[in-house]
Amino acid sequence: MPESPCYSPPVTWDLTYALAEEIGDPDLFVGREKELARLLKWAAGAKRRISKSMGILSRRKKGKTALLQRFFNVLYTRNDPQLIPFYYRIPEGRLKRSDFARMFYRRQLSQYFAFTTRTPEWVNQVLSFGELRDLARGDRHVADDLRRMEDVLENAPGEAWEYAREAAHRISAARDVRILQILDEFQYLNQWIVSDDDPERVELLCHSYMGAAESKFSPQIVAGSYVGWLGAILSHMTGRYREWHLGGLTDEEALEAVYNYAYAYQVAITDQTASYVAEVCDNDPFYIAATISNRPDEKDLTTEAGVRDALTLETVAGKGEIARIWLEYLLGAFARVNDTNARKIVLYLAAHEPEERTRAQIREDLDLTMTEGELEERMYKLVMADILAEGSTRFRYRGLGDRIFAMVFRRLYGEEIERVRLGEIDNDFKRELAAVKGQLSVHRGAAAEYRVRYRLLVASLRGATLSDVVRDCQDELGTLPLGHFTVIRKARFYLDQEKSVEIDLHAVHEGDDGTDLMIEVKDWTNEPAVDVIRRFIEVKDALAGHLKRKTVFLFYSESGLGEDAAAALREAGIRILEPEKLAGFEPAPAP
Repeated sequence: MPESPCYSPPVTWDLTYALAEEIGDPDLFVGREKELARLLKWAAGAKRRISKSMGILSRRKKGKTALLQRFFNVLYTRNDPQLIPFYYRIPEGRLKRSDFARMFYRRQLSQYFAFTTRTPEWVNQVLSFGELRDLARGDRHVADDLRRMEDVLENAPGEAWEYAREAAHRISAARDVRILQILDEFQYLNQWIVSDDDPERVELLCHSYMGAAESKFSPQIVAGSYVGWLGAILSHMTGRYREWHLGGLTDEEALEAVYNYAYAYQVAITDQTASYVAEVCDNDPFYIAATISNRPDEKDLTTEAGVRDALTLETVAGKGEIARIWLEYLLGAFARVNDTNARKIVLYLAAHEPEERTRAQIREDLDLTMTEGELEERMYKLVMADILAEGSTRFRYRGLGDRIFAMVFRRLYGEEIERVRLGEIDNDFKRELAAVKGQLSVHRGAAAEYRVRYRLLVASLRGATLSDVVRDCQDELGTLPLGHFTVIRKARFYLDQEKSVEIDLHAVHEGDDGTDLMIEVKDWTNEPAVDVIRRFIEVKDALAGHLKRKTVFLFYSESGLGEDAAAALREAGIRILEPEKLAGFEPAPAP
């Protein structure tokens, strides 16, 4: 596509994706606006040296890593010279303490120079000490720090971790900047780092952050996907980290995620089943993604029964992505406490959700012969492994409140413990899902941009042209095939260095000489007022002199348009995208 001096790549916030995001296509990141706002507020406070280090806890696949990596890229893109982000995911796999210190230190400086020199590719690399020395020649504080680190590694490797851990604080204090540390899977510092002298002795490095956590020059966000495990670590570091438990998506964000994944994987879904998927998946981003993206050709998501079948398939070991993730948790849990009684306890509490049970009730109801102390130790290990939760006191326990986890667990162990056939377990699960009514449809207006984009995809797959979705489009433009757009997403265009305008949906034609679409989407309960229409006309007029490609402007209103508003749009040459016509492209059920 020809470059335009006013054009910015059509991605949310015009981000530089310096850190490769594990989510894959950046467009798959949906929502989390409140969480990102909270993190950015924390960063602003860090600039004033008032932000406290933070611990973020959530189970795997809740979107924690996606959120933190997006936060890094936002900070990198903003390019505030006083806020330098550092992201490091603690690796799984044994490393000697000095080797880990060497790698940790090099990655810190690699990302530091990636930011200060605006060389994004270095974010995902670990530059050599020689390369770092060359880059540090114009930075006395970093050059001195690097020279001392190399000296420590050569002459006192046992002290290398302490020196590497404090590097961000030292450089931040010397330069009067803030290196914001984002340490993902923090709990692995207590599992995979071994002594240089004794490779069988695991070092407990989390607690070495007792002092570093207090830094106001280089505060940390530590995060982990084993809530019980990381929570226990942070509880022993009293007052150092402010805990934040990351929940699911909001109702609106969950619907956006459903349409977003359906668009990305070209999976047929109706408005009603989109709402249903969001709700039966409990607004969990991973459950939504797995239900839609895993084996999409084997699923029919155009009926509620089809959604139930798809989600049930996801609980089957060897077929379901959800089952695979929970199996990883369970293998870790039962490596610590592997017996039939532990499995009985998990099934028992899952069956009584959301009620709590005391240890005394558990012993009595399950006829356990173990002592009170043995049961307490077993319950503690199951909580640490994130397959049970503590209740309102340390004497009470409950299930996770996650029906999909309960289903995975019942499929694995229900036949052995409850003497129930798998077919009966599946039917129980589907009956439970059938009770969910898919009421998120009341929030569907909030997902309008994503739904419009998805409907345009369906229309394009049906061979539709612009006249099939636009009001009174009888001219030659109406023959424009919708299938010729390579991408449809939000975009921002810069008119000059200070002024920019954002377009809700920008459909980019695959050919260099094709016609693009720019769509304004309004999802209000009432019809948009004429002054709203006029503002969009001003955007069109402002862009007209800058665009290098043929572009048609469209206006979409969820609640329709009054005659005055429609007349104003027609007079300005803006076409009206009709909700009724677009809704006519209902995805067909799978054969």
